[in-house]
Amino acid sequence: MKFLDLPDDLIAEILRWLDEDSVYTCSLVNKGLRAYLHHDLEFEYRYRLAKHQLVDTCHGRFTYEQRIHLLKHFTWMWWSDIGSPKEPYEAYRIEGRCIAYELVAGVFAKTDGSSLTMQWLPSLFTPARQITYSRRKIGFPIKDFALDPTQDLITLIEADLLPNVLPRGREIVIHIKRLSTYAPHPLAKEPTIRFMVPYHPQGNYPQGVTIQLAGDLLSIFFSSPPGLPQLLLWDWKRNAIILNSMTPGLHLPTGTHSFEILSPRSYALLSTTNSGSIHVYNIDYPRNPIVPPFCVARLMMPSLLPGLQLASLFSHTGPFLGQPRRDGIFTTSPDARVFVITARFLNTPRTHATFFINGAAFAPYMQLRDQPSEIPEIPWQEWSNQKCFLTPFHLSTNWLRQVRYVQGTRVVMPMEEPSHGKVAILDFNLVRDPIAERSSNFDLFTEDIRHILPPRTQAFLVNSRCTSWMIDEDYILGLDTEGAFDEQIRSLEVYSMYHCPKVEALLLSSNTE
Repeated sequence: MKFLDLPDDLIAEILRWLDEDSVYTCSLVNKGLRAYLHHDLEFEYRYRLAKHQLVDTCHGRFTYEQRIHLLKHFTWMWWSDIGSPKEPYEAYRIEGRCIAYELVAGVFAKTDGSSLTMQWLPSLFTPARQITYSRRKIGFPIKDFALDPTQDLITLIEADLLPNVLPRGREIVIHIKRLSTYAPHPLAKEPTIRFMVPYHPQGNYPQGVTIQLAGDLLSIFFSSPPGLPQLLLWDWKRNAIILNSMTPGLHLPTGTHSFEILSPRSYALLSTTNSGSIHVYNIDYPRNPIVPPFCVARLMMPSLLPGLQLASLFSHTGPFLGQPRRDGIFTTSPDARVFVITARFLNTPRTHATFFINGAAFAPYMQLRDQPSEIPEIPWQEWSNQKCFLTPFHLSTNWLRQVRYVQGTRVVMPMEEPSHGKVAILDFNLVRDPIAERSSNFDLFTEDIRHILPPRTQAFLVNSRCTSWMIDEDYILGLDTEGAFDEQIRSLEVYSMYHCPKVEALLLSSNTE
């Protein structure tokens, strides 16, 4: 008996044991299964989710027919070419000086160093709201922060006003708070994390600080003394140190220029030595809490032409969430991710290149759990094959330290000067479309680089004077800013991919059923 000869209810029960990716694979390999899956609304919905690298968070609130309708509309809103300029769905006044800002899971936050303002964006199920914590409520000057609304979590680095060089160690304090109330976070064993930066004659003030969250992992990367990078990792819930690179024997590799989280148990150190490389580290905590993170592979960047020098190598990706978002019907799969790596070169007219690398390129190395006796060097052609797009241009991030221009596999970037009102969306979802390849050495590399083209691109016209652009699951967001050094925000403009009369009517009908 063939599988499709079984009773429909038995076939459906068997297929319900499959995840969305497996349902999608079934539809590709067998015409009969494809017809069956598209005939059944449940499996058609799961097929469409997998195609767009989404996961369901509805939990039965809508019928499958309604969910398919909303998913089709969501896709249409992202990729339709309506011709006329888009108008912002809403503009929020978030005025004042800004030294750091973030956008994570529908929450935009910014600080001027003393107060903290947070704007919750409207979702299908929750209205917009804004909270400002005053200088008095914060209680200390803020240097930088990271947040995860899915865990109701914000971590803030306390700034100090002491001289750059202290004749003793400098204590750094990180406060762990609830985002919604600013109370100490109930899952944190201690309300603060503290560490010392030892004395150095060139200075022990942390410079170029970045703080990140990924589930229970908290990282801080900085330079101290100037030019010497340092990395610290904690389990913020248990206040347990996982790595302190200032400890003898745990120093970062020579040439380390930047740091990127790959997953809650993997990270990358980007090195500018020679033509550049990416050191992939895995964390065996908490299984082996006394074993420090270990390097499992050195992924080589393409070899440069003689005389060229790699001056910098930075990476950016979307936020890591501790829990799935619950403010919509579906949300981006945690496996859907693109890393944007920007390189700057010396001794060449082509001074920049931007690599868009799908997260699947790192996946084989993140799964390694045994420390190798010798760290393998993986050639560029091998590890990046069919997973990278390269452009010999600098991705425009023209205000402050722009963050959050990546969400899932999508990237937002201005196409022209802000006054021209053109914004591009690039989608590197490798599931859904055939991949076209190109090759060139871009007058930078010793060999031609074979790279894919973005599976999907779209240009939006916007009625806006915004200078910086961000992307969230349901929105494109523009920052209307001013100032070259004393940066000021005028407003936050929100371009929604959900809100329209059709969607609102469907939600209303669902709530009245």
